[in-house]
Amino acid sequence: RLAAVAALLLPAIVLLSRCRGVAAQPSPRCGAGDLAALRGFSAGLDATVDGWPALSDDDDGCCAWPGVVCGRAGVVGVVLPNRTLRGEVAASLAGLTGLRVLNLSGNALRGSLPPGLLRLRRLEVLDVSSNALAGAIGLELELQLPAARVFNVSYNAFNGSHPVLPGAMNLTAYDASGNGFEGPVDAAGVCASSPGLRVLRLSMNSLSGDFPVGFGQCRSLLDLSLDGNGITGALPDDLFAVTSLRYLSLHTNSISGEIPPGLRNLTGLVRLDLSFNAFSGVLPEAFDALAGTLQELSAPSNLLTGGLPVTLSLCVNLRVLNLRNNTLTGAIGLDFRAVNSLVYLDLGVNKFTGLIPASLPACAGMTALNLGRNLLTGEIPPSFAAFPSLSFLSLTGNGFSNVTSALRILQRLPNLTSLVLTKNFRGGEAMPEDGIDGFAKMEVLVIANCELTGAIPAWLAGLRKLKVLDISWNRLAGPIPPLLGELDRLFYLDISNNSLQGEVPASLTRMPALLAGSGNGRGDDDQKVQDFPFFMRRNVSAKGRQYNQVSSFPASLVLGRNNLTGGVPAGLGALARLHIVDLSWNGLSGPIPPELSGMTSLESLDVSHNALSGAIPESLTRLSFLSHFAVAYNNLSGEIPIGGQFFTFSSADFAGNPFLCGFHVGRKCDRKIDDQATDGSTTGRNDGRRSAASAGVVAAICVGTTLLVAVGLAATWRAWSRRRQEDNSCRVAAGDDEESTDSSAARSSTLARLGDFGLARLARGSDDTHVTTDLVGTLGYIPPEYGHSPAATYRGDVYSMGVVLVELVTGRRPVDMAARLGARDVTAWAVRLRREGRGHEAVDAAVPGRHREEAARVLELACACVSEDPKARPTAQQLVERLDAVAGAAPEIRSGATEHRTVD
Repeated sequence: RLAAVAALLLPAIVLLSRCRGVAAQPSPRCGAGDLAALRGFSAGLDATVDGWPALSDDDDGCCAWPGVVCGRAGVVGVVLPNRTLRGEVAASLAGLTGLRVLNLSGNALRGSLPPGLLRLRRLEVLDVSSNALAGAIGLELELQLPAARVFNVSYNAFNGSHPVLPGAMNLTAYDASGNGFEGPVDAAGVCASSPGLRVLRLSMNSLSGDFPVGFGQCRSLLDLSLDGNGITGALPDDLFAVTSLRYLSLHTNSISGEIPPGLRNLTGLVRLDLSFNAFSGVLPEAFDALAGTLQELSAPSNLLTGGLPVTLSLCVNLRVLNLRNNTLTGAIGLDFRAVNSLVYLDLGVNKFTGLIPASLPACAGMTALNLGRNLLTGEIPPSFAAFPSLSFLSLTGNGFSNVTSALRILQRLPNLTSLVLTKNFRGGEAMPEDGIDGFAKMEVLVIANCELTGAIPAWLAGLRKLKVLDISWNRLAGPIPPLLGELDRLFYLDISNNSLQGEVPASLTRMPALLAGSGNGRGDDDQKVQDFPFFMRRNVSAKGRQYNQVSSFPASLVLGRNNLTGGVPAGLGALARLHIVDLSWNGLSGPIPPELSGMTSLESLDVSHNALSGAIPESLTRLSFLSHFAVAYNNLSGEIPIGGQFFTFSSADFAGNPFLCGFHVGRKCDRKIDDQATDGSTTGRNDGRRSAASAGVVAAICVGTTLLVAVGLAATWRAWSRRRQEDNSCRVAAGDDEESTDSSAARSSTLARLGDFGLARLARGSDDTHVTTDLVGTLGYIPPEYGHSPAATYRGDVYSMGVVLVELVTGRRPVDMAARLGARDVTAWAVRLRREGRGHEAVDAAVPGRHREEAARVLELACACVSEDPKARPTAQQLVERLDAVAGAAPEIRSGATEHRTVD
């Protein structure tokens, strides 16, 4: 698609090459007007453009400056993309009356776009995409760009009505995606002004109203993208008069009604994306007309019913078919021998019945297949043994039988890396003990919640590339075999909710992938397929975390809810890469080893519901990333430490231990014991830390210095993010991006101490969890695009950072079920108030008047961070700079020496 779109921009590319050809000739001297215009532009930037003379230099040869292109009439091009330019776009640029190409894309320019630039009558290419420009550029400014061919203002913060370019008869490419444009789509206005448009993109804005009539006037349109808005109503007939359409993307709106049979008029359609809408009814029998061109059909998360159209089997070039999460019924009736070009097939979360089609392996190039959560029955067809390219297979939540046969067939797939069989084989079957010697490339194996009996099989020792193993929620018995600790790449192990016995084997304390300094990177040979995420899901609540690639799974050791005995192994402290440990609901006894503080990456430790005794080691306060700590219902005694992250834990985490004392449980410790302590005793230290931390929280939130905390958070996160990029360790795809502010503890200096901020690999409540491919969500922090995006990004981290900023400004959690209807989604509520010009109403009443203006400005930045369009969000660098700019207006903040802590 990118190659096709690039061809659409050929006129602009030719124009630019001609301009560069002129630049290669002896450069004429700038006219006085051009020189003044460029110097004015330079003066508006925070720093001089690299290679341009300083303003104090006497240099009038501007045609030799980098990015400046001259012709006979003077400057005809200013081409400065991706130059890290910061500052405002000076109005003086409008003085370049001969300008034909202006490309300032991919920088950090802010402020408004000077109206004069939008009235340059010779300008053919205007590209200011991917900046931080704001303000209105729609009907309010009366654009006059009659020569325009390319108009690209995408991924900024423009608002108001979307722009229309009257008289721009030569316009071929229009992209205003990723802004804050509101109101209805003026299809008639755009197409009447520019009937020759070939690319029209208004994705990821706040456009609303019924789907517009008027696109039928754009008779040359090839690419129409309106995704990520709030468009409602049904598709009008005139849309299907645009027979030139190749790419139609309408996902993530609220469009309803049936998919019209007029779809058959779009005979050249290559890609159709109707995902995440409210389309209903049956899929029309119209695909015979698209048989020679259609390559991708995506309509997941709608209200579609009925069976698969017979004519769909005629689309011999179809490569991607995604109809997940509808109510489709009947047998999977596609002729896979005809549609054998399929690479990706997702029919999960429907009501398909019958058997798996034995002809599926005719799609020799298929890499991902999801048939999970249907009503399919029977056994895995023997023909699946000849599925050469299949890498990802999910059959979760059906009624399949004969797990032994299934594994013996699937082990022969030479490229299978991920297999999810959750919630099948529930007829009292046993885990096969032998006959399995394949799965040479297996990285993720999930056979959870199948009620399988038997023991953990010895053949797992042959899966040398295994990274994730989940066989939880079965009825497996016997000891935990030492072989699990000898798999070189295994870093996620969930064998919880079984009937396993004996002690935790010593080999689990030496798992190679979890030891400090291990060279077994979790991202080795990591693969992912478009829109094929994994989810860690709670059985009861149906909430979960999404992980788009294997390396994003949290390093976990989940052994809870078994019949294990013995002590908590002190050797676990050597697993410095481990993030989650769950030993709850067993029969473990003895003390909590202080050596556990060696798990320096630990985020969650749950040893509740055992028979542990002794004191809680104070060394655990050194676990800087610990955000979940549960020791409830043991026989622990002594004072609960208060230091590090312990101040953030609740009394419920320590319940059922009547001999514990201290702040968390509301019981004072025996003063006689305190008097016997030496100077600097635990009580004295804890009291001081508790007071300091309390003062920090009050100073940071109640008093209202929200901005100080926000700047500290953002700068800390930016440094961590930069380090993560430099490490090149592929950790950007952390699934849920849920950043729990519970893991941020304010210190006495009112600085935020963060637990793995932005990466958010913690699955809270790790008991009752298993891995599945079911699409589920987590309230509050998860970026909206993770429901359908193939990979998580830094922009997703920015979204989560924005949610935290909203929390700081409003004093409310992101989801407040106690609030009135319409205000429970606090982030959406704050964004709506800001758009209505009532952002000040969202500011926490506890913020004093002298800080309320600063808090409102922070809210503006937060709303930019939580934009539904990822590319419209600021970068980490831009976010911190804007917060610094707000801080610059606050004397008490500007004068303070603020230390920014970086997560190590």
